[in-house]
Amino acid sequence: MDIVDRIFELANKKYQEQRDFAHALNIAPQRVSEWRRRKSESYMKRIPQIAEALETSVEYLLTGDEKKPADQPANGREAEFVQLFGRLTPEQQSLVLAQLKGIVDAQDK
Repeated sequence: MDIVDRIFELANKKYQEQRDFAHALNIAPQRVSEWRRRKSESYMKRIPQIAEALETSVEYLLTGDEKKPADQPANGREAEFVQLFGRLTPEQQSLVLAQLKGIVDAQDK
């Protein structure tokens, strides 16, 4: 099972119509149809938003593994970070990760 399979397995359980899923994401139903038919991978830039609409984790959509309850964020900060991070370009994501790594490495010293 891949990302698309997991997305639509959950979407089919939660939404009666594909257009309802599209509406929850604030996108055109045709875009969701393209994802289902594997004509577009634009869903990748919306993974955090899709996870939220499907009431699941980004990790589950990407890997099929579910986080244990202890791994869930204690507050909305982690979810907010993941959502904002997902909106960045790949280059911006690399910069953010490099900065975070530098902060953590300095803290560990």
